[in-house]
Amino acid sequence: MYYESSMRVSPELIAPSQDFLKPSTIAFIFDCIERDELDRLPPDPIVRQDTDGALIAIDGHNLIAVKLYRQEEIEVHLASSATDGLPVHTQADTQRNNDLREKFEIVLDERNRVSGEGIASFRDLIKRYPELFL
Repeated sequence: MYYESSMRVSPELIAPSQDFLKPSTIAFIFDCIERDELDRLPPDPIVRQDTDGALIAIDGHNLIAVKLYRQEEIEVHLASSATDGLPVHTQADTQRNNDLREKFEIVLDERNRVSGEGIASFRDLIKRYPELFL
């Protein structure tokens, strides 16, 4: 079941749940933006809240990092369960929803793990990959 539950937020308010970015995906996102081909961008990232209401990225880390670097707000899909995904219009939406089902329960632990490695924010991820943000 898919619900329209999107919101526009600052990427600063989202914690990562992984400690890596994909160079080819970052380059693709920048290319889409530079060519004004925004319809080719990956789907909206999916996030969830922890018990304190903090946002944690389930998927879409690369797009969140680019938006933070560009100091732009981002539209995210707020999932309240493992089945509360994006409406399916593309194969990329299907993949995001698969990631949601796989990761919804574990992202809280993953956020804590990567935070323990020094990646507590998307700014920390950008610092880890400065060559991608020149």
